[in-house]
Amino acid sequence: MDEEKIEGIVRRIANLFATTYLYSESSMLVDRFANALSKEAVAKVLYDAQRIVQMGLDRDEIKSDIVKIKEKDYPAIVITKEKEKSVQIIGYLPTDQDVEDFLSLIEKDVYYARKAGALAMSIANRTKLGGSQ
Repeated sequence: MDEEKIEGIVRRIANLFATTYLYSESSMLVDRFANALSKEAVAKVLYDAQRIVQMGLDRDEIKSDIVKIKEKDYPAIVITKEKEKSVQIIGYLPTDQDVEDFLSLIEKDVYYARKAGALAMSIANRTKLGGSQ
């Protein structure tokens, strides 16, 4: 797998965890993910994050959309909870192939979970401050 593909996968996994953090209003899963010591721990936290996002999708509180920034259209993950202002993460959630490829990467080096976790916190913090990625 080439470096560009790996970076794209890590970024989409980070988007998943940033979405989980912003939707659940808890950094617990991001922390568990970034500090996981084994591929089994990474897989468990990845499953938990996907369940939380699935709940948001089912409730129509998490959506994929296109947002306009400086006259350009970008794909975005839009999180809107009851009576709250929506937040937008520029980019996509991971595909099932991304998750499969990420798990293969983790089997070789758990560092990728730490990298995605650190990136997820950065994305979430910037989003909370109202910035775009």
